[in-house]
Amino acid sequence: MIYIHPKTQALIFDCDGTIADTMVIHNEAWHTIAQRYRFNLSPDELAHYNGIPTLQILQMLTTSEDKKRFDLHKMVHEKENLAEEKMDRVIAIQPVLDLINRYHQKLPMVVISGGMRRNVVKTLEALDIASHFEFIITADDDHPTKDTPEAFTLIADRLGVDHDKCHVFEDGKPGLINAVKANMMVTDIRTFYP
Repeated sequence: MIYIHPKTQALIFDCDGTIADTMVIHNEAWHTIAQRYRFNLSPDELAHYNGIPTLQILQMLTTSEDKKRFDLHKMVHEKENLAEEKMDRVIAIQPVLDLINRYHQKLPMVVISGGMRRNVVKTLEALDIASHFEFIITADDDHPTKDTPEAFTLIADRLGVDHDKCHVFEDGKPGLINAVKANMMVTDIRTFYP
C-alpha cells in the first residue's frame, strides 16, 4: 500500500509507466519509428526521456541533418498512431490504481503526461478512471513539460493548494527530479513494478 501523508492536499500522477504499464507499447512504437527513419535509439535513451512529449524527444534525439530530412510532426503522428493501435493491451499498475480509487472524491487528483491526449484518455478510460481527475494535462496542452518544476507548481496553483502538500507519482527521471525541485512529496513508481 502506498502511504499518503494526512496533510496531503492533492495527488498528481504521470500516466504511462505510473498508472498503466504502457511503456512496452510506447517503446515498440519508438523502435518502429527509429527503424523506419534510420536513426539510433537505445532503450537507455528512451528511459532518460520518460514523461517528455514525443516531439521534444525527437528534437533532442535527431541531428540538425536529420531535422532537414525528416518531418518531425509527421513522425510524432506515426509514433502515436502505432501506440494507439495497441492501447487495448493496457495493464494497470495495481497499487496506483487502488490508490486512485481509494482517494477518488476525497482529494483532488490530476494527470500530467508527456503523451498525446487521445492516448492518455484512452488509457484512463480502459482502466475506468478517466472521470476521477480534476483535469488532465498532456503534450497537446499549453503547459510546461516535466523537465521544469513549473509543470508541477502550476498544477498546485490551479488547484489552490500548497506546493509542499502535493504528492506526485512518477516513473520518469525528469518528472521525479522536478517534482522534488517543486518541493512536493514524490513516489517513484518504479519501486512498485512486479
